Amino acid sequence: RLFGNSGACSACGQSIPASELVMRAQGNVYHLKCFTCATCRNRLVPGDRFHYINGSLFCEHDRPTSLINGHLNPLQSNPLLSDQKVS
Repeated sequence: RLFGNSGACSACGQSIPASELVMRAQGNVYHLKCFTCATCRNRLVPGDRFHYINGSLFCEHDRPTSLINGHLNPLQSNPLLSDQKVS
């Protein structure tokens, strides 16, 4: 998706030109190359399922299961833990 106006990438903090394609998650904007799993650093692409946890992105394989299976509420009801699909 086009960013639309200048801003900074939530991962690297570098500016994003208005004409560059970006990825978005939870109101944050990322360069395509910066939209990666916090654990394995694999790039997340459209169609991938990911989790946004405390400001970090995780691929489906590397999501912190201790948070999911622990004492927190299910994914959909906890604002710090959300299960999403890149679109």
